[in-house]
This record gives sequence, structure tokens and C-alpha cells, in this order.
Amino acid sequence: MGADRLAPLMKIRVLLVDDSPSVRAVLRRFFARTDDVQVVAEASDGAQAVQAVLDHLPQVVVMDLQMPVMDGYAAIERIMTLRPTPIVVLSSRANRNPMQTAFEAIRRGAVEVLPKPEDTGSWELLAASLPETVRIAAGAHPRPLPPAPAAAAAAVAAPAAPRPAASARPAAASGARAGGLRWVAIGASTGGPAALRELLEAVPAEPPVSFLVVQHIAAGFEAAMAEWLNRELPLDVRLARDDETPLAGDVRLAPAGAHLRLEPGGVLRLDGDTPPRRGHRPSVDELFLSCAASFPRQSAGVLLTGMGNDGAEGLAALRAAGGLTLVQDEASSVVFGMPRVALERGAAELALPPRDLARTLVQEMGAWRRR
Repeated sequence: MGADRLAPLMKIRVLLVDDSPSVRAVLRRFFARTDDVQVVAEASDGAQAVQAVLDHLPQVVVMDLQMPVMDGYAAIERIMTLRPTPIVVLSSRANRNPMQTAFEAIRRGAVEVLPKPEDTGSWELLAASLPETVRIAAGAHPRPLPPAPAAAAAAVAAPAAPRPAASARPAAASGARAGGLRWVAIGASTGGPAALRELLEAVPAEPPVSFLVVQHIAAGFEAAMAEWLNRELPLDVRLARDDETPLAGDVRLAPAGAHLRLEPGGVLRLDGDTPPRRGHRPSVDELFLSCAASFPRQSAGVLLTGMGNDGAEGLAALRAAGGLTLVQDEASSVVFGMPRVALERGAAELALPPRDLARTLVQEMGAWRRR
């Protein structure tokens, strides 16, 4: 039988890790309903999980965090050291510290976090969403932990590589932006929280710009993500509010269920009435298109790791209007879907790792304010 005949028979190999046998049984039934996902092993604690990864070579690990012997955090670190494997975390939003639960796992190497169900309806939603999340994770490229903040600061101080002439912006844009940027709009999906943190921690304190972010993430984790970034970074990170005018140094994340737009005068607008764009509300395209309409030559659009094509249309419009447009490169992306589509459409000028994206933005911002 040829390789083309064998391909449809190959299944995604999954390891389930949870100290509850009943939870593992429910998850196993979810995957039994699919044609392309196979549970190859189970583990009831983090130490067993690490050994099962080495013994069974799964393509994806679905893992709880609160477990005996070795918790999920330690297990994630060990797995990412011994055999990097995409890890999807099931995290309880009822945890006393959901920020710590969800995003500490991402900092250590997990590629996605989903809410652990707390009622029948939530389990039904997970039954529909988890297999697709596993399919996306199976194509991910997990990365080692980023360097410490001190190393990041050194990277920002180093001179950035010159831009290729072939990717130069329209002439009018350079002159119009001579005084520096005012707005940096960022879109991301799978792998985005870690990439966003890496980019923002490489930005010096008190930048003369506001950052606007659309991150595709499970509903209920947006506030936790904002809290996590606010503790990790010397910037004011919060969920965006309707009719707000962000100040320089502010980072505003789109809340669940609302498009985030930048309007003339620097006012933020949250729109929960306009239908989702390509299945997303908030949509990265909506954010980028609003920047192109309101402040094209004072805006930069940055598209980070993620699945799908959200953001490519808006990034192309922003570039055509004279804005700076950048994407994360393939080597550093967990999933190179969104950046790839933007590059294929000619929407982006450069593709760089997150810290180099920050260095490029710093060059465009002009003089930094002194403390």
C-alpha cells in the first residue's frame, strides 16, 4: 500500500494526564468518536506523564495541572526538556488563582489552555472543541522557554539587522512616520500568549506607544491573561474598555465577544453587535482595518503565531495605507498559519522572532521618554 493510501489511516497519538479516572474516561470517549485521534496512553500524575511521553511518543499531551507526586507545571518543564511535545492544558476557572494556573503553564511551554468543565453544558462544549484543539496542537512546534528578562534587555540594546531593500515600505510612509509610531496593533492565536509576553518584555519601559491586542483564547481567560501580563511586565496591561483613550505605555486586550477598534481621536470602541469575521469576535482583521482607517502612518500591525488566516486582510490594508507591518517568523512560531497567509498575500514587510520584532518596533518609535 502506497504512502498516499496509508496517510488517511494515521491517527494523532494522544496522552491523557489527569489524577481522576472518571475525567480520563470522559476524555477517552470524546476521542473515540473521532476518526483521526487515538489515545495511546494515560497517566495519573506528572511523573507518570513524563515517563509515558518517553515510552509512547505521543504527538499531543492533554494534561491537568493539580496532581499528586509531580504537578502539571513540573511535568511540563520536564517534558519540554526531555522530549518537547505540544501540551494542551485543561485548567479550572474556579481555581483560586486562574491567572497562575493557566498562564504559568504557558510560560513553561504549554501551547494551549482550555477551561476544565464544571457542568454538563461545559462538558458538551469541550467534547466539540477539544478534538479540534488537539488537531491544531499536533501541527505545533513547541519551543524551549524564552531567556530571562535580563537577556531580553540585552537583546533590545543590540543593534537590529538592517531591513532588506526588497521589503521597503512605500516612500510616503517613511516620511510620515519620521516622528515615530503611536499605535502597535497585535494579533495572535495558538502560542500567542507566550509570544506576546516575549515581545512586550523586550520593549523598554515607558514606550511612547499604546499596544492593542486581539488574542484568540478560550472565553473566560482574557482577564486572567491581562492580569498575568500585568504582573510580568512593567506596562499597564488591562482589558480594553469601550470609549477608552489609552495612554502611551498602555496595553489593552480585546475582551471576549467584542471586536476591538481604534477610532479617530485615539478612542477605543468595543463592538459586540457586528457578527464574527471568519468565525472570530474579536477579530484581528477588524483591529488592523480600524488602524488603517484611523491612523495608518502612525500604526504598526504585528501578526504572531496562530492557526488560520485572521489578520492577513487587515494587515494588507494597513501596509497599503502606509503602516508598518510585521509577522512572527516560522522558526519561532508554535503554529505558522496566520503569519504564513499574511506573507503569501504580501501583507508583511518582515518576518522575525518576537524579540527582534520588538527591536524593529523600537527603532520606529523615535526617542524614548526618560524617567
